Amino acid sequence: MFKVTCVNSSNKPNEIPSSHWIKKGEVYTVIEVNKLIQQNKLLGFKLEEIDLSPFFPYTYFSSERFLPLEDSKIEIEEEELELINN
Repeated sequence: MFKVTCVNSSNKPNEIPSSHWIKKGEVYTVIEVNKLIQQNKLLGFKLEEIDLSPFFPYTYFSSERFLPLEDSKIEIEEEELELINN
């Protein structure tokens, strides 16, 4: 788990109500990281604070919408992604 700050809350899908959408400037806790199927090279974040499970196929927020609170860059190695996907 790690903390991130939302830097882009635009383009909310119509199927997701505002009550289940991220807010720019808010801090969130990432509890799961996975490769996004629709956008092959992007990572998706599952957040502790927002449950997207009722809004399938939306299950993750794009990692591009967030910046980590730590100064270090978050790097996910391919081996870690394989472990997550298995």
